[in-house]
Amino acid sequence: MTIDTNNIPLNDNWTYVAMLIDRSGSMSSLNPKNTSKQLTDFIRDQTGGKVTVTAARFDDKYEIFITNANANDIVITEKDIEPRNTTALYESFCKLIDKVGDDISQMTTERPGKVVFVVLTDGEENSSAGEYSGDSGRKILMNKITHQKEVYNWVFFFMGTNIDAIATGANIGIGADTCIDFGANAEKCTQVIKNTSEKVKVLRNLSRGQMSNQNEMLSHIQFTQQDRSTCQ
Repeated sequence: MTIDTNNIPLNDNWTYVAMLIDRSGSMSSLNPKNTSKQLTDFIRDQTGGKVTVTAARFDDKYEIFITNANANDIVITEKDIEPRNTTALYESFCKLIDKVGDDISQMTTERPGKVVFVVLTDGEENSSAGEYSGDSGRKILMNKITHQKEVYNWVFFFMGTNIDAIATGANIGIGADTCIDFGANAEKCTQVIKNTSEKVKVLRNLSRGQMSNQNEMLSHIQFTQQDRSTCQ
């Protein structure tokens, strides 16, 4: 039997959260035990409706460690994000986009009405391999992000420290409204995760009509100057 994927309904009460977590060596300065707790709280704070989570960690290697799991069942541990090596941001980001896209394409009864990516990193790209390396990798990633935003209304939040998060986001197709810098310590990492959690809560309550209008959607979820100042 052939399934007409164009007629699979969207569940507007279902939010699919994809998390990409940097585990490069320098992330140790943020206190991985605290970071893991804050990421768990971020997920648990998304109450009401249906929330599922896929999470990947990366250094020079990319690994999925949670796949489309119910938010209520998730605990991220210090060991899950133990800092190790270098930063393959482009490669890991591309692979997670492909993973989420593939997962959703295989859903045959209903699909999430909202898809949200949340990225936490503290370093510049320096170790993606093959087609994902260098500027060619950046362009591949930018094209993937742009496509998902424009065609499917996916939303991307980018949290960065020790880099210019806004400039880095712009280089890969994520607008300044949903990019935020934070100080390189546990306190500011805690704050930026809390601020982003609040934005995701707001996003989850937007109507389909609000989601389809990029300017209106961003007006509700953009980081404010106050949000930014509390993270510095």
